[in-house]
Amino acid sequence: MTSKDAIRNLMRTQRDALTPLRIRQASARIQRTVMKLPEWAAARRVCMYLALPTEAQTWALLTACWKTGKQVWVPAYRKTARRYDLARLRPDDPVQAGHWAVPEPTRPHWAIPNGMTPNRVMPARVDLVVTPGVAFDRSGGRVGHGLGHYDRLLAGMARHQAFKVGLALECQMVERVPMNARDIRLDAVVTERAVYRWQKHVERKA
Repeated sequence: MTSKDAIRNLMRTQRDALTPLRIRQASARIQRTVMKLPEWAAARRVCMYLALPTEAQTWALLTACWKTGKQVWVPAYRKTARRYDLARLRPDDPVQAGHWAVPEPTRPHWAIPNGMTPNRVMPARVDLVVTPGVAFDRSGGRVGHGLGHYDRLLAGMARHQAFKVGLALECQMVERVPMNARDIRLDAVVTERAVYRWQKHVERKA
């Protein structure tokens, strides 16, 4: 089985060969497809990543959320706790390069669970999670950057059955991602060519 580090190295090589135009074009199609998913239509609270230039972009999804009244929550790094938590993002909130240059709100509006310590969002309040990654497979396997931050966020939301969808360029799809007990399997992966839903093992062309 190919190791995660080997997959990351391969993906970096492929990523470096992509032009900004190629990423924009693929991202536009990916986002249109996501907005056609029934889970997207049903979601009222969406966790969304703010994309790096080399990732599938999410700006159209963010705009669609705000236009249709969906709440947007994004990962932001909490320095005192040395972890990512969720923060509310509204249309006029400024964004800056944060930890590891990942975009995040300049002044995070941290989620405060009712009657609980104001450290973490109530996972049950998130209906859909739009997830980045370095590589994916057709069974919902995901390779991140190796630090486990997103898996820790996903773990809490998975327990409350939030729908987890990965965004990827088709070139980020691999035959198989090695998974361990801490890895969280996604419910679907959307590329510019297809929607992969692992539960039914059905591939639908986008």
